[in-house]
Amino acid sequence: MGDKVQIILVLTLIFALLVAVFAISNAGKVDIRFFGTVYSISQAVVIFGAAAFGALVTLLLGLISRIRMAFKIRELNAKVSILEKQLEDAKMEIEMLKAADGRQGNGNIEP
Repeated sequence: MGDKVQIILVLTLIFALLVAVFAISNAGKVDIRFFGTVYSISQAVVIFGAAAFGALVTLLLGLISRIRMAFKIRELNAKVSILEKQLEDAKMEIEMLKAADGRQGNGNIEP
């Protein structure tokens, strides 16, 4: 798991470096029209802003996925606890039946 995280981190840093080089290479002024207002800003700022917005959206979608997964894990752990209790009860019942059968002398109940 640690190796996968390191690979993702390195790839992310390489991508960030490429975005930075691209933004600096395209640093001229551009006009941005947004909700009827015209802004004149550096194209590098637009590129960085778009990259940051994309990273934020990706982070939020990943967070939603992790929250869903955490709820599912909690649900499945509860089911496991119930099944473990049922298994323990069944083992105890088998032992009680074996003991009762042993007193009667049959000895033919198998688990």
